[in-house]
Amino acid sequence: MQIRLLILLSLSTSLTFGQTLNVDNVYNFSPHKLTKAEQQKKIPTLDVLWNEVKSDTSKNLPLLRDELNKPNHNPYFYYDGAILLYSLSNTASDKTIAANSIAKCDLSDIPPKAYVGILNEFSNDGINVTKAAVKILNDTAFSFFLPQHVMYFRQGDCLSYMLLPEKQELYIDTLISLFKSVNPNSQKAILYTLWFAYNCKGDSLIKLSINDNTLNKEVRDYAKEMLKSPDMTNEIRQQINSLDKNQIDELRKKSLTRFSDEALDELMLSTLALRKSENCR
Repeated sequence: MQIRLLILLSLSTSLTFGQTLNVDNVYNFSPHKLTKAEQQKKIPTLDVLWNEVKSDTSKNLPLLRDELNKPNHNPYFYYDGAILLYSLSNTASDKTIAANSIAKCDLSDIPPKAYVGILNEFSNDGINVTKAAVKILNDTAFSFFLPQHVMYFRQGDCLSYMLLPEKQELYIDTLISLFKSVNPNSQKAILYTLWFAYNCKGDSLIKLSINDNTLNKEVRDYAKEMLKSPDMTNEIRQQINSLDKNQIDELRKKSLTRFSDEALDELMLSTLALRKSENCR
C-alpha cells in the first residue's frame, strides 16, 4: 500500500528548512508518467523525506501536517504524505488530515486497491472519507482485480466499501447531489451504493430514476432492476429470517472489512435482511 517513489537526492541533504518541509523538490513527478524502470531508479533513495520526518517526529510531524493541509503541492505528495502521516500517528485528527489530503491526489498515480483499501480502513474507524471517495466517480474504469478470488471489484463495489462504513449523513446527500452531474456508469455506482445503504432518501432517488427520461435508458433499467423483489433460495430466506438486528449489523460490519466475493455475498445478505425488517414510508 505504501508507494514510495522519491527523487534521487544526496543522503546528506536535509529536507527540513526552517519551519517547512521541502516537499516540492522531492515530489516533482507523477508516477503514472514514469516507466517501471524509471520508477525503480527512484526507489533506492531510501525514502529520504520519510526518514527525515521519522528522525524527529516531535518537530517534523507538525510540519508534515501543515504541508498536507496546504494547496498546490504535487498531487502525488498528498497521497504519499498522507500514508507517511498515518504510519506515524493513529489519532482520529491525523487520520482526518490524511483522508482530506488523499482527496487532493491524482487517481492515475495510485493503484485502485490501495486507494480503496486505505479509505475503507479510515471509514471503518469513523473518519469522513466522502470527499476522497467520490473522486472515483470521475473515472468510469475505476476497479481492481482480486486474483485470489478471480473477480473484479467494480466501481460500485469500491464506492460502497469506502462509504458504507460511515454514518449515512456524511455521504447520502452528497451522492444524491452528484447523481445528475456524473456519467451513466458512475450513476449506476451511486444507485448501487444507495441500494446497499438502504436509506429512504436514497431509495427515493432510485425510484425516481426509473421514469426519469433525462437519464440514459441503461441507468433507468438498472434502477428498475434494483427495486425488484430478488429471487432467493429457501436457504437464503431462512438465513434472513434467522437474523436479528444485532446480527445484521455485525454481518454488515464484518463484510465491509474484507475484499472478496464472500464478503459481497454477506453484504448482500445483510442488506436483504435490513430491507425486510425496516421499510421506507
